[in-house]
Amino acid sequence: MPSNRAIIEKATMTLADLASGGRMNEQQFNTFFRRMIAAPTILNSARTIPMNSDSQKIEKIGFGQRILRPGVEGTALTEGQRTKPTTGTIKLNTQEVIAEINISYDTIENNIEGDNIRTTIMNLLADRASLDLEELIINGDTDSSDEYLALIDGVRKKVSSHIVDAEGEAIAKEIFKRGIKAVPNQYLRNPADWRYYTNTGVELDWRDTFANRQTSGGDQSLDGGRLVNAYGVPVNGIAMLQPYNVTSPVAYTDVTDAILTHPKNIVVGMNRKLQIEVDKDISRRVFIIVLTAKIDVQIEEEDATAKIIHIKA
Repeated sequence: MPSNRAIIEKATMTLADLASGGRMNEQQFNTFFRRMIAAPTILNSARTIPMNSDSQKIEKIGFGQRILRPGVEGTALTEGQRTKPTTGTIKLNTQEVIAEINISYDTIENNIEGDNIRTTIMNLLADRASLDLEELIINGDTDSSDEYLALIDGVRKKVSSHIVDAEGEAIAKEIFKRGIKAVPNQYLRNPADWRYYTNTGVELDWRDTFANRQTSGGDQSLDGGRLVNAYGVPVNGIAMLQPYNVTSPVAYTDVTDAILTHPKNIVVGMNRKLQIEVDKDISRRVFIIVLTAKIDVQIEEEDATAKIIHIKA
């Protein structure tokens, strides 16, 4: 069993090696990236794209109308019967973000088994960064007074086409139904593949409506073993989708949103050139690790979304 001094010295050498050159190699990036997107709800389920540069265009193609016609032997379709795919481009323009983690000597001494220091440190850093990134991806708003949230427009702001106002009422099946009906029919072919992303309190309230039933479904909703559906759409609670207050045109206190979309409709891009810088403050007895990353989020098909606003939190 190594002494505490030996562990700290090992940690110092490991961190110096980790920060060598500043940038992660491909294997380090892939390991870190997988760990980071495993924790939060939206990052875990969204379409994530590791990028080789600060910006990247993503081509999209699809059919938004019927393409099949009655077949007549020996007769080609007329010009009016032929269909063309709908094409478009979304662009990811990453913005730089920084996460700092301070690991005390005591933490290193008490929580590291054997020589697995590198894995422990990288896991701690990934877990911390994932929370910061989820907050930005959800609540980003370039009009925000918060300098961090003002970096990009997040999912909450980007979903703007199909809005349902809950008018300060607690969540109920009728409100969820209005959200689903707001999405054009051609998108919602399989509701089970979609998600309602909302505040954790709203999810608990919705789970409560099932728990009150004297059925096996009520028992399952209470034990939290699975997501509870709303008309076939699973409802996910997200810690960072926090309540807010509004004063105009109607005043609401402690209300929140629910965002309806397919998870892969949310596109998160991150530059592969992650940088890690390391220092040690011997007077405070802490290791200081700073992660610099670049990230952006886009909605691939904004028409295939809905947002319920002013839900009582």
